[in-house]
Amino acid sequence: MSVLEVKNIEKHFGATQVLKDISFSLEKGQVISIIGSSGSGKTTLLRCLNFLEKPDQGTISVNGTVIFDAADPSTQLEKEIRKKRLHFGLVFQSFNLFPQYTALQNVTLARELMAKEHGGESKEEIEKAGRALLAQMGLADRADYYPHQLSGGQQQRVAIARALALHPDILCFDEPTSALDPELTGEVLRVIRELAEQNTTMIIVTHEMAFARDVADHVIFMDGGVIVEQGDPREVIENPKEERTRQFLARYSEN
Repeated sequence: MSVLEVKNIEKHFGATQVLKDISFSLEKGQVISIIGSSGSGKTTLLRCLNFLEKPDQGTISVNGTVIFDAADPSTQLEKEIRKKRLHFGLVFQSFNLFPQYTALQNVTLARELMAKEHGGESKEEIEKAGRALLAQMGLADRADYYPHQLSGGQQQRVAIARALALHPDILCFDEPTSALDPELTGEVLRVIRELAEQNTTMIIVTHEMAFARDVADHVIFMDGGVIVEQGDPREVIENPKEERTRQFLARYSEN
């Protein structure tokens, strides 16, 4: 059974249609990379999956249960949406860390709030788990540093640890290296590669074509708000069938 099933998602901003009939599925442990030019709808799709935007049409199912149906208002109640966001962890391109909190506090904050609301874990357990996640990111010695004391690559790795802290079913990345200098890009891609090797279920919007080809199990190419082509990463990136895909990849190789 698919961990994620997206069917016929559409999204408008005013008169502009940004997503047109988007459908795909994701298996547990699978990595999907989404590629395409700026303005093709990739980030809007991720924001719809994480309920930061509300689709105008379509359904989203996780583990066989419909968690959003644009035609069913009962799936759109704010209290329910907050719970449904927990299925997804989102890593933003600009880190979005809280500047007033340390790396460890950034990672543990959401879990502490959950524990306060619902009981369960102690502060000590949450801190121990947070430190373990930072260690997994290679940041064990940076737990008490504030974001401004960390490099961009380190900040992004803290953001990944934070997204993992609530054990999401699906980890989403929105251009995770676009705000980084080239020398820092490698350290973030290395962490994502390790997560893929551990069968973490992921959706990665990326402009790193070689990374998408080598790490993803499936690639989706979007253009103009539609899925133009999808399939095996090597096939799509090295032997695209569609003219629009070929043009995009040719432009990319010129840059």
